[in-house]
Amino acid sequence: MIDSIAKTPRMAKHLLRDGMMKGRKLMTKMAAQSMLSEFWDGNLPVNPAVIARAAGIAVRQDPELGTAVGRIQYEGGLACIDVHPDTSALRQRFVIAHELGHFMLHGGARFVDVEQELEPIQLDIRERQANLFALELLIPSFAVEILIYKRKIFSLEKLRTMFGVTDKALHYKLRRLGWLP
Repeated sequence: MIDSIAKTPRMAKHLLRDGMMKGRKLMTKMAAQSMLSEFWDGNLPVNPAVIARAAGIAVRQDPELGTAVGRIQYEGGLACIDVHPDTSALRQRFVIAHELGHFMLHGGARFVDVEQELEPIQLDIRERQANLFALELLIPSFAVEILIYKRKIFSLEKLRTMFGVTDKALHYKLRRLGWLP
């Protein structure tokens, strides 16, 4: 992972951090792909609530979340994802996928997420990982490649509809894959 020799301790620290970041991103992508391979029916758009339930995780709407858009918590040893019912349907899909990311990557911890934590730029590594997990779950990289390379679907609107995501999520994913500047 580290392609060059560090000439100073500071440089070594940055190279190590970059290597760890690549490793975390790969681990996050693999966790989402694992969930897809085990619980996804292969149809688009990916339904994160169906995947969560197939994995034994309850998905509920909770109007008492206050300013939070979603959370994952454990009740009686069972994982439960709660989403705020006033959140748009597309956003609820992302919230559920994001909370699944916390479940897969961060074990038994309880997370309550407000709108800002679902933004692409995050300082908290766990929130970044959950966002990347959600993007891979909802917009699987291999599906993007098939739709663009093989099926020649270049319309952003058509891709957004097929994946059932917001413009923001699709643009972010396509930039990460190198399809958009």
